[in-house]
Amino acid sequence: ALARVSAMVLALGICCEILATMVGTIGKQLVSYSTRAESKQAAKAFKVSGLIVTTLIGPVLDMAAYTFAPQGVIAPLNGLDIVWNTCSAPFTLGERLTRRHVIGSGLVFIGAASTSVFGPHHSTQESLEWLREVFLSWRFLAYLITFGSLLVVSLVTLSTRPKGTGDKVRGIALGCTAGGIAGNMFFISAGLGLVRSSASTGNWSAWSNWLPYPVLLCGILVAVSNIPFMTKGLQEYDALFMVTLFEGCHIVVACVSGAWVLGEMGSMAPGRIVLYWLCILLIVAGLLVIQTAPGARKNSDRPLRWPSDPADEAEEKEEGEEGAARTARDLPVPTAAQGSISRQSTGHANVIVWASWSGIGSASFAGPDGDVVDSDEAWTSSDEDPGASSGDDDDDAKSIEAEESPRAEGSRRG
Repeated sequence: ALARVSAMVLALGICCEILATMVGTIGKQLVSYSTRAESKQAAKAFKVSGLIVTTLIGPVLDMAAYTFAPQGVIAPLNGLDIVWNTCSAPFTLGERLTRRHVIGSGLVFIGAASTSVFGPHHSTQESLEWLREVFLSWRFLAYLITFGSLLVVSLVTLSTRPKGTGDKVRGIALGCTAGGIAGNMFFISAGLGLVRSSASTGNWSAWSNWLPYPVLLCGILVAVSNIPFMTKGLQEYDALFMVTLFEGCHIVVACVSGAWVLGEMGSMAPGRIVLYWLCILLIVAGLLVIQTAPGARKNSDRPLRWPSDPADEAEEKEEGEEGAARTARDLPVPTAAQGSISRQSTGHANVIVWASWSGIGSASFAGPDGDVVDSDEAWTSSDEDPGASSGDDDDDAKSIEAEESPRAEGSRRG
């Protein structure tokens, strides 16, 4: 009977977390959609609604899940957020879904489902002595130093790449910072576990000590402090990119901290521990597949590039020159009232120059060498004498006059 109750409690925690991932997906997409709204009022409404969902409703379900089930089982289920987002973002946000998104989401789903089978199923009987053993130990201090160092590196990276930079480094820093902070759910797991233990035994003497209160306070700070970074990431980058990165870091940090700080795998068989971490690696592999998919920055059809990439810079330059050439070819011919067209021939290119009497109609044209030339500027050749072109124009004018003279003379005679 006790085993059946434990299984029911575990299932209740899993159901709460699955529902939390669905609610979290709705909240994140509302925040992301706020940047696509046509009016400021609508944008504010979407953003506020999304923040309410992600700040209040989602964390409550998360806390319920961590109360009824071990952190090692609940944490990988956050990967389902990626699955819901991948399935819905093309319809709700209009983001492009690729084959890599589908394959990566499938790997995440399989890994998350498998961790519920191979993860720790036992619940520790939390007490004041257990709380002291966990949070007043060298193991916990070593974890704080390690995580704090990584967090400082991420914050320094964000300070050197402010809003508007828009490259992949800033996106990864935002996602890793938000997901890393949110992954430290062991505070909530331990604090609410003590509440559950006290309620089941009727012994509330542990709460006369000071230690449970800072543990719960840190849990609340963890749940709230990641939201500003997540909000910035969703406003600057596509949800398919940012949610994947956020949840990936969340899962990894939560699983590592659950094993490192709480020692949840101390009583598991070695074979089961290996299978559990293989499932985590499967989730990470799926995240990497999704991260390599094109498209990350809002209002951009091209994938984000690493800064100072010569190959990408050359590609951008080539695309810009091709675009200028297409603009020159597709430019409409002006009427006589708008201006006149004269064709000048140089040793490098034939280019149409729009000489507008009203001062409008300037455009850029591309020569065969890829050089973009503005029509307002003089088109001269650096390899030839500037006077050569003028001489050719004079000869053309004389030949036209010679052809027109007999016609004019015949007309006068008539």
